[in-house]
Amino acid sequence: MALLAMALAAAAGHRSGLAIVAAGVCAAVAITGLLVFESTVHRDRVDQHETPHLLSDSYVPEPPWKGHEHEERPERGWS
Repeated sequence: MALLAMALAAAAGHRSGLAIVAAGVCAAVAITGLLVFESTVHRDRVDQHETPHLLSDSYVPEPPWKGHEHEERPERGWS
C-alpha cells in the first residue's frame, strides 16, 4: 500500500521516473505475494484436504478422544 501511495504521490508531483519505479516495485510485490499465497493454498490442498465447504466440515478428521456413539463403554467401579 505504501508503494502505491508513493507512486501516486510521485505522479502527482510530476516526477515520472520515480512514479514508474514505485509502480513497478508495487506491481512486483503484489504479484510475488499472490504467487506465494496461491502456492501455499495449492500445497495445502494437495497435502491436507480438498477445498473446505461452508456447510460441510467432513474434511476435518475426527479427534481420537471422541468415541463412537454406538460403542459401549466399560463401567468403572469404585474399589
